[in-house]
Order: sequence, then C-alpha cells, then structure tokens
Amino acid sequence: MAEGSLREELREALSTIELLQAENEALRDMVSRLEALLKADSSTTGKPPSSDPIGPRKKRAERRAEARAEKRSRGKQPGAPGANLQRREPDAVAEHAPACCGSCGADLAGAQVVGKQVRQVIDLPPVMPIVTDHVSYRLRCACGAETVGGFPPEAKAPVCFGPEVRAFATYLLDRQHLPVERTAELLADLLGVKVSTGWLCAVQAEAAGRLTPFLAWLRDRLQKEPVVHADETGTAVGTTKHWVHTLTTKLLTLIAVHPKRGLEALNDIGVLAVYTGTVVHDGYASYDLFTAATHAQCNAHALRHLKSVGEAEAFSAWADQMTGILMDAKVAAEAAASAGHRRVDPGRAGVVRAGYQAALDQVFALLPIGPPPPRKARPRWSEAQRKAWNLATRLRTDAEQFLRCLDDTRVAWDNNVAERALRMVKIHDKVSGPFASLSGAEAFAALRSYLQTAANHGENLLRVLRQLFIAAPWLPLAPSGP
Repeated sequence: MAEGSLREELREALSTIELLQAENEALRDMVSRLEALLKADSSTTGKPPSSDPIGPRKKRAERRAEARAEKRSRGKQPGAPGANLQRREPDAVAEHAPACCGSCGADLAGAQVVGKQVRQVIDLPPVMPIVTDHVSYRLRCACGAETVGGFPPEAKAPVCFGPEVRAFATYLLDRQHLPVERTAELLADLLGVKVSTGWLCAVQAEAAGRLTPFLAWLRDRLQKEPVVHADETGTAVGTTKHWVHTLTTKLLTLIAVHPKRGLEALNDIGVLAVYTGTVVHDGYASYDLFTAATHAQCNAHALRHLKSVGEAEAFSAWADQMTGILMDAKVAAEAAASAGHRRVDPGRAGVVRAGYQAALDQVFALLPIGPPPPRKARPRWSEAQRKAWNLATRLRTDAEQFLRCLDDTRVAWDNNVAERALRMVKIHDKVSGPFASLSGAEAFAALRSYLQTAANHGENLLRVLRQLFIAAPWLPLAPSGP
C-alpha cells in the first residue's frame, strides 16, 4: 500500500478517534448530570421533602431518631412541665356511692361518708342540630298602614343553614383541608340532612367575599412592616399551572393565587410595589426588581446548594467551610437579637465577613477562569465545576443579601416563615387534588390568609369564622410589630 494512502487512513482514524473522544466526554457529562438529578432531594435542592423517594426519607427519619436518642431518653424529660388535662369548673356532678358493704353485704343507705375521690370527664354532648323557626309578623296600625317584621341576617331563605354550620364547614375545608365530598359526608352525619358539595363551594365563596375589608387591611399592614418574607409555589387550577404567592411575617400571612410567577403577579398582589422595608426571599430574580426595598436571601437554601456542591470531593472542604461561616452568621445574629441589639457587633460581623470572602477566594482558586464555556466547547468543565462556579458567583454577587442579618437582627437568617405559610397549599394539593376553578383557588387563598393570621395571633379559629358570618371579619387589636 502506498505511503500516501497509509497517511490518509491514519488521519481519518485520528479524526474518528477525536470525534469519539468528544462524544464520549459529552455522554460522560450527560450521565453525570442525570446522576446528579437522580440523587437530588430536599436536602440538596429547593424541592419539598414530600417529593423525596422513600429511601432518603427513611434515612432522614432514622438520622433524626438517632439524634433524638443521643440527646434524651423517651418520654417526659426531668423538669419538663406535664401535659395532663387541667381541672375546670364542672357543668354537672354525678355521684357514685356503693349500695352495699363489700365485706358483709349490709345496706349502706345513710352510712357515714369517710372519704371521696373525684375524677373529671371532659366530653362532647351528642351533636344535634337546633332548628329555629323565625316568624315575621305583618301588623296593621290603627292608621291602616301595615308593617312587616324583619328577619335576622342568617335567615336568608325559607330553609337554610345558620352561621355555626357555615363556620364549621369553612373550618373543615380551609383549615383541616378535608375534600369537599368528605366534608359533605361528615356534615350530613352530624346534621341528619344531606349537604351538597355545591352548597359547600358556595359557602366558601361567601366567606371569601366577606374578607374584602380584612384583605385590604392586611395588605396595608404588610406594606408598613420593617421585614416581610416572600415565597411562591406552583399549584394546578384545572389543567393549568398557577402560582401561589405569600408575603408573611410572624403574625401576618397573605396568600394569593396568580397565573404568573414573576413581576406581573407580584405587582398585582399589591404589596411589594410600594414596599420600602426588607424582603427575605430565596433569590428568585423577580424580587430584585423592586429596588425601593432592601433584600435578604435565605441561607437555608444556600446550605442545600452547598451540600450538593460538596458531594464532589474537590469542593467538599470548601462547602464545609462556607457552611460553617453561614452558621456563624446565624449564631451571631441570634445572640445579638436576644441581647436586644439591632445589629451584630461590628468586630464580630467583620470576622464573619472576612471568613466569607476568604472562602470565596478559596473556591475560585480551585476553578478555571470563568465563566464556564458552553458544554460542547473545549476545554470542558465538569458538572461539579459548573455547579461550584454558579453557587460561588451567586454568593459573591449577593454577599450582602446572604449576610443581611448581621446588619439588622430583625431580618431572619432563613425564609422558613414563608415556606411554612405555603406548606398547607401542598397539603391541599395532596389531599384534595387540583383546584377546579380560579375563583375556588382564590377563595381558598383568602381564607388561608385569614385563618393563618388569626392562628398566628393565638385566636380560636372557629370563633373568628363564626364572627365572619355573623358580623364582620376579625382584625387584630394591636399592630403586629416587627
């Protein structure tokens, strides 16, 4: 074979090898990304714990059980207050005296009482509906004119359910998250009369309609709060994805449903558009568009991303170091807040910030000069390098937002307040499935805002629902405070 032909075949072989190597690297990169997705759970991403496979959930439960076992034994702890029921003034007294002697059998009628024991039973009476006929009379005056007596507000039809039933139905639907069908079944068993699911939906809509003044007050109050927490989660309305947004503090909770997730929705909700305090969020870019507000980001989210990056051996030490620094910021802010200080001592805050910057310098020294090139470009970056660069860049760009709690101890280190406010939305999705209509989703959001705010203030929720149907919505007597 001629030397020229051999050289040509060699060039073709080398070219094929290069193509196969590039394809192999691309496939290896794809496998690495897919493996990372398979391993991802709530501890390394923003996914809810309920979405974790059974394996990680079981291991997490075992770790928690082991941690509890190390800290304390089971049962009541020494010095802890008991949880027994407390005696109260009885409504009735039932006396139980023996009829005859347990020894000789003699009759004990009129025998001397030498001691007694008292046991109190707290129970519910049998649930029986109270049916009231409201009779309106038409009377004729001596002048010949006739005047008709009025009906109370609850008597709105020839036969209807009263405010107690309406409040209880709303409580079951929007606080205990019973599906509509099961709520109708329970009420029918209690009342002895069939309750339709359509009536339940109408009651829910009526209750939400009565909340207009409460929601206006709530939005106005949130605009004046020094710190609010914001978050959002997806939900299904029919077959369309919508977003449930929350703006909340420790005492105030506003929940709203919107077809959009970003700026349009946040403007329509009507708080952040004029807000000038500090908003705590998870770093979603739309929040940063509200430039009149100060921003703080959730460090719990950062820890989850650090754990994910730290799974790569090259970045494990850095992830541990940055995790420790963020935890130091938490401890310092909480200690300062407990001592009544509005900000962390500048010396201690300076140490945290110096460690934060040193950790960033360390990770960028481990990385090629960024930003990462396209995935097919050469030289290639591994998936671990991309994840580390993305997180480190975010931590560097938004450093003041992650460390905001050092400058203002009213600002929480994490965004758990907002995440807890949205947790019941996911419970509703699991138990009752998607919302049938946008109006139904909006009614649920309004009632959750009302009930959660009342619960934050320690109110009896059945009482505030009863008040909603009888008179006007409950409102806190005093400002919520920071």
